[in-house]
Amino acid sequence: MSSLYLLTAVAIISIGIAVLVFIIYVRLHFKKKTYRYEVNVRQRMEIELSEMIFSEPADQLPVSKEFYQIVKKPAGRNFVLTELFNARKNFTGTAAENAAAIYEQLGLKKHALKKLKSTRWHMIARGIQELYLMGQADVLEKIYANTNARHEFVRMEAQTGIIHMIGFEGLRFLDTASYPLTEWQQIKLLEQLGYTKMNTRLYEVIPRWLDSPNPTVVVFALKLAEEYQQISLHDTILHCLEHPNETVRRQCIYTLVRVADEKTPGCLSEHFYTETFANQLIILDGLEKIATEEQAPFLTRLLDDENDIVKLKAAKALVLNTSGGLTLLDERGRQQPSPYGEIFLHIKSETAI
Repeated sequence: MSSLYLLTAVAIISIGIAVLVFIIYVRLHFKKKTYRYEVNVRQRMEIELSEMIFSEPADQLPVSKEFYQIVKKPAGRNFVLTELFNARKNFTGTAAENAAAIYEQLGLKKHALKKLKSTRWHMIARGIQELYLMGQADVLEKIYANTNARHEFVRMEAQTGIIHMIGFEGLRFLDTASYPLTEWQQIKLLEQLGYTKMNTRLYEVIPRWLDSPNPTVVVFALKLAEEYQQISLHDTILHCLEHPNETVRRQCIYTLVRVADEKTPGCLSEHFYTETFANQLIILDGLEKIATEEQAPFLTRLLDDENDIVKLKAAKALVLNTSGGLTLLDERGRQQPSPYGEIFLHIKSETAI
């Protein structure tokens, strides 16, 4: 019986290996065939497509029948889409407009719309990207509907697309954003906004985002206020120092330093002792830039803090922003060389005072 089992096992393994080899062969054959097709299409159509993209503007570009046949196959369609995307990304004016016109004439839009109905997230994201890159303004609401989608990458693509298409007005998705805005997405959105003309009065809309139940929306709203110097919102921003979320308070400190007025240094000093250690250090970094003589007593007290980093940062803010700071630190250093003498020498060499 054991020999029979062994033979059976060997036979099953052999069949399994044969099936696996066959599958690998079929896949490699398919990939090779696809590659050859793509190379053939590129050689035949690349020059013609480039000529159409860079031709003079016309209501109906001379798209050959062969192109309509090519885009019926996924490989050919991907080649054409890639070329059109590159034209939209890298050129403006006629070339960009022609790329969009060719996209519509070839009926590629219907394929992108089908992708939006897919159950696979990467297909939905790809469809969204196609539509906004090709400037399909009539599907704006379809893209907007995905700005609060469950999948992170679908949300990110939709949010980027909305900003790409309508600029600052696209930020209305923040009103209903229930999922976190990742740090990377916030960077991307700010970068995308940098390419667009401001068409929204931020001082009117930022306050409602500062009240959002989504902490990441509050953080992003604070970054907007910082990036676009919304000085008129200073007092509204101040309230975020009381926010229960540490990250929100941290961003609030950064923003307040950028839009500071005469009250800001005192407000940051008052919140110092209730903050986390990480945020305390950020407050001191901010006071290094905006402290006044009024903060001298507060900063002097911090010279006695048990943490040497706090001592150093407080000393630097004191020296840079108060008239007697350097003298005070020098005297401390003579009385107690470690750490005050070391701090004095460090600050003096670093600031060239």
